[in-house]
Amino acid sequence: MQVCARVGGTYPLVRIPVWLTFLVAGLVLLFGLYRIRLAMKATDAVPEVDGDPAPPRRGIYNMSRRSHLMVGIIYILLGGALIATSFGFNPLGNLFGPDTEEPGKDKAPTTNGIPKDGLPAK
Repeated sequence: MQVCARVGGTYPLVRIPVWLTFLVAGLVLLFGLYRIRLAMKATDAVPEVDGDPAPPRRGIYNMSRRSHLMVGIIYILLGGALIATSFGFNPLGNLFGPDTEEPGKDKAPTTNGIPKDGLPAK
């Protein structure tokens, strides 16, 4: 009994839906735009409340503007690459593995197709 049948050369539980890759690409692009927005945002003066300075910035808000800009550009490029590969672009397609060619009918391993399973003839 086969639990998961192959469809189009891949198992359906292994194949990632295209809408999911577009959703992830959209999130990556939005985060890249947010990082670029942080780079372009004017630095505000540190507000003082009753003479006490604001607490120091932490995490990504402590990074320099140039770092935000560079990371944002990298995220934009990664999102664009994810969208391009979702449409079928394969930049590393022929770099790995041997070249393959589909054999002709006379070069195939069997001339009359795949043998069917059955009981041996007596």
